[in-house]
Amino acid sequence: MSDTRRPAGGPGGSVVPYPPGSQPSLGGGFTPPAVQTGGYPAVPTAQIVVKYPEEGSVLTSPRGSYTVRSVIGAGEFGAVYECVGPFDQTYAVKMVRPANRPYAEVQAEWAKEVSRLTTLRHPNIVYIYDAFAENSLFFLALERCDHALAEMLGTPCREGLVIELARQLLAAVQFLHDNDVVHDDLHGGNVLLVHTDRPVVKISDFGISHELRGLPAIRPNVVHHAIMAPEILASGYTSKQSDLYQVGLLLYWLLTGQPAVPPDLPYQELARVVSDGVPRLRAEAVGTPLGGLIAKMLRRREAFRYSSAREVWADLRELPAWKNRDLFPLK
Repeated sequence: MSDTRRPAGGPGGSVVPYPPGSQPSLGGGFTPPAVQTGGYPAVPTAQIVVKYPEEGSVLTSPRGSYTVRSVIGAGEFGAVYECVGPFDQTYAVKMVRPANRPYAEVQAEWAKEVSRLTTLRHPNIVYIYDAFAENSLFFLALERCDHALAEMLGTPCREGLVIELARQLLAAVQFLHDNDVVHDDLHGGNVLLVHTDRPVVKISDFGISHELRGLPAIRPNVVHHAIMAPEILASGYTSKQSDLYQVGLLLYWLLTGQPAVPPDLPYQELARVVSDGVPRLRAEAVGTPLGGLIAKMLRRREAFRYSSAREVWADLRELPAWKNRDLFPLK
């Protein structure tokens, strides 16, 4: 489940990511395009050629070095590497991909995500250890999780497991909303898991998150079509309820093993499915109390959805599947 745009290249190798007129200066800033003066043609600004990390590469930060073991995953706007870093600890090092964007834009995206992860400390949000720039590329050293929730999608899960994952996911979402932040990108690839005596949820990737600053909704810069809430289609705005809609999509997929909105639908068909309220109808067809609760999270109009993640949990914890749970007893 991802944006409809495609990656600019593979996870490693030499690329030309920054377009002319947007190269970094030696101070890490931004060099404007050349202009024509005095009747002479302008000298064109050269593109920057950078080399993405590969297996065996060493990344250097003021806090230490990170040796790349392998590529965990790569998309259009980011790549994640498993690295051995300071004190021989294993890290997931995320690189913000240039994707043919201006240098200043990439730097600002990286700085925003660093700020989000540094200030939003919560047991169910991925932990950031380090952030640094090297060779015109930007990196974040994050805690290494075991796998993404996406690996669990496709096979129906027991209700007790679905509710336990929902509990932790909702706790993180409520924390974000209490801090006036909308994640806006809650899909199976951005929800990670660490396994101890029970699975521990970790929300990651705040690249397109938004700070509401007291506003009820905000217009996003990037929309991932397969998880877009109905209000994006209706008004072009996203809100805290949009996060709850995305959580509802995840819970339905976990519960049934099938996506409420097939991610490979053509855009026009996908928009029709969302506008017609098909996800809610599919959740209602499950015919269980948990299916009905998920259906409420997937209602087309925000006013008829749950008003908060806290309210969702208040209903979830009253379900027999949670009250009579044997999977995850209270400690």
